[in-house]
Amino acid sequence: SFSDAAHFLLLTVLGIAGNPSTADAASASPVSGWRSDLDWAALTSKLSSSASLIDTSLDDYTDECMPEFSEPSPTTHALIDQPSGMCLPHLLLGWEMSWPRPSENHHMDQPYVQAYFDLFGLDPTADFESWMSDPTNPSLNLPYKVLFPVVASDVVAAVNFAKENRLEISVKNSGHSYQGASSKKDTLLLNMNRYTHYAPTGITDCDASTLDTTVAEDMSDQPCLLSLAKNKSSTIRVGGGENFDKAYRAVVAANEGGGYKYHLVGGAAGTVSPMGWSFQGGLPGTMAGRLYGLGVDQFVQIEMVLPNGVHVKFGPTEWEDASAEGFIVPKTKVVTGVCRSNPDEHDEEKWIWERCPEDFDIDFNDLWFAVRGGGGGTWGVITSVLLQLHDYLPYTPYLFNRPPTDECSPITTQFSEFKFQYMNTPSLLNVTKEHSL
Repeated sequence: SFSDAAHFLLLTVLGIAGNPSTADAASASPVSGWRSDLDWAALTSKLSSSASLIDTSLDDYTDECMPEFSEPSPTTHALIDQPSGMCLPHLLLGWEMSWPRPSENHHMDQPYVQAYFDLFGLDPTADFESWMSDPTNPSLNLPYKVLFPVVASDVVAAVNFAKENRLEISVKNSGHSYQGASSKKDTLLLNMNRYTHYAPTGITDCDASTLDTTVAEDMSDQPCLLSLAKNKSSTIRVGGGENFDKAYRAVVAANEGGGYKYHLVGGAAGTVSPMGWSFQGGLPGTMAGRLYGLGVDQFVQIEMVLPNGVHVKFGPTEWEDASAEGFIVPKTKVVTGVCRSNPDEHDEEKWIWERCPEDFDIDFNDLWFAVRGGGGGTWGVITSVLLQLHDYLPYTPYLFNRPPTDECSPITTQFSEFKFQYMNTPSLLNVTKEHSL
């Protein structure tokens, strides 16, 4: 197949190229920092002490990311914490259309046609290596300025700086994207990996006896009021740079220390971001999605920095029973949001959430609808989300030992039929709908 051939070719190139030498690295560096005409010191002066703004280059990408892809089983876990923050889950995602052949115009309608010709007509030692080591290659799709925000005021400062200087921003939560959606050339990349990690202490148990029946003006009790309306009693806050590995570990730790109460609906891969995953729908095939819903169903509150630089949080504040319509959760009637009136404050304990100004023209009902399914990074920079936690589900693991190859085919076929029936027509297996996850 094309993908197999491309992977073989890539390994060939990796074996030939290895890590760039110091001389090669020096020749491949960009000219004294991207957009050196801008006053980057003005942005740096507004950042928290822990945030960092760095210049990067193609050398950083090849030095830090390329070695992992020469391993027999490369893993994105080894790429997330690389210093430049540029690594992507597949090496070729650093070039437009995932193909490094120099081109000023990549055609979206036939992205693989030229690649087919390249695979069977190029010399890996000459062509491929030269393409991938050329910082002037027009197909290169890497940002050369990366900001690692730590608190929301860092994001606010970056968005305002970009707005004032007419810069594009790219945002990376976990970077888990087969299209390289978090990487774009000529942008300021906000890599959220070092952003505040809320999950380890982010679980909240809701107590109806301590809450009013109406949502407080600062929205602090909104997540619990909504959860209780869903007959749930817990939420977890996840930071804009945390992935499911970190979120699941927080839930496991809480379960082990508190009697196994919580279940988090999410993806199967730990390097997936709860934000990027959910904002594209979120298919929880292995985490009780049939019972508890899709990823977009798990949000109770969203906190983000909008393109106008305003830091907001919002969520449903009015709902109605919809059981007569076949829904198992309340139907949202009104979504309300608040704005932070001191966006430059680094200390979260001093944040002030108030009603948004009268000239604030964002409809939170529309934003709630758009964000949950409209794609990650489309509507702003997510700084944290509050996700619904469900009752703990006991799981029974099964280990299938595959027999020799000549005996495998009928067993595989039978197991595939079993899985299909279990997911689609469980009654044929004497499994009730309620117990079919």
